[in-house]
Amino acid sequence: MSFPADPYAQAKLNRADAGAYLERIKLPATLLDSPPSLSLLSTLFLSHLEEIPKDTSPLHVPEEQWDGPSTPIKLSSAFTNMPLGASAFDRIVHENKGAFCFSINASFASFLRYFGFTISELVGRSFKSLGNDPTTHPDGWKWGTLTHQLLVAGWPDHPDRYLVDGAWGPWNLAKPIKLTTDPAGETILGLNDFEAYRLSYEELPLSLHMTPPVDNIPGYTLYRRIAPVGTPHALPITPNSPGYWSPLFHFLPVSVPLADFALYHHFSASHEMASFTAFWLITRIIPGSGGARRSMMYAEKAGEGTRAKVYTTGGPEAQGSDEGRDVEWVEMDTGTVKAYLTKEFGFKF
Repeated sequence: MSFPADPYAQAKLNRADAGAYLERIKLPATLLDSPPSLSLLSTLFLSHLEEIPKDTSPLHVPEEQWDGPSTPIKLSSAFTNMPLGASAFDRIVHENKGAFCFSINASFASFLRYFGFTISELVGRSFKSLGNDPTTHPDGWKWGTLTHQLLVAGWPDHPDRYLVDGAWGPWNLAKPIKLTTDPAGETILGLNDFEAYRLSYEELPLSLHMTPPVDNIPGYTLYRRIAPVGTPHALPITPNSPGYWSPLFHFLPVSVPLADFALYHHFSASHEMASFTAFWLITRIIPGSGGARRSMMYAEKAGEGTRAKVYTTGGPEAQGSDEGRDVEWVEMDTGTVKAYLTKEFGFKF
């Protein structure tokens, strides 16, 4: 990749490519003439999450390996194979596959711009103790590096802007959520009564024993509400409501230039410390399920064999539980996985 001459240039799909994207996410071509609105954004966002998976498989299998004789899959063997930014379009739209956040969200941004949405491409800091209460858990406020791309969407003559994230994976908020500087934040229910999220305007929360930065500005933290299994959420959520808020990520509302995204992509996909090369994950929301998600997960662990676990989580049936159900096991060789991904996730090879 050469250094971009225009660091904040924005990719935007033409009508033909936007039509192909609509077909990929199973929406009608009649939407091509729709003006930007919250209703349209919500429709495009949910269908995107239902059809396009978060997918780390490019990091583990070189494309040519899928076509030869079946061979064992070795994690991180395709270190530099993940497409960068909007160049993932062909993989996502024409090959019916997925990618990780620095590819999916860049491609989704170029699609949303076709409709006239104003899209900021931002980078976030992921919470490293997912599911835990940082106010009581020994990990406290355990933050990672800037390894997640996300989007903020608005449109001309509309006062509000919304977080939309097409590639978080498990516990993905599947509705746009408004950015506000109100101290109470913005709280919404997800796709069922057992999902609730809050977007808070605040400086990066830190534990009392941590040294605060010398210079700091407020950003936004996205939280997921966790309550005892079987307990539906009801708005408003107050300090007396059952459960606690667990962070997903924190971000600053500052647009990131293209070269910086290349750096973040490298650290996540091809650097020796890259985190995404350590596991295999393909996951998406099951269409029409009210938020249930089907995931394929594998990590090399001593004594656990070489099979990926495929399981369903979430949705109203789970009633707030993160436990997997409808479990299957898939041998991690290219022939078996290729057949499974073709049948169950619609991949085209």
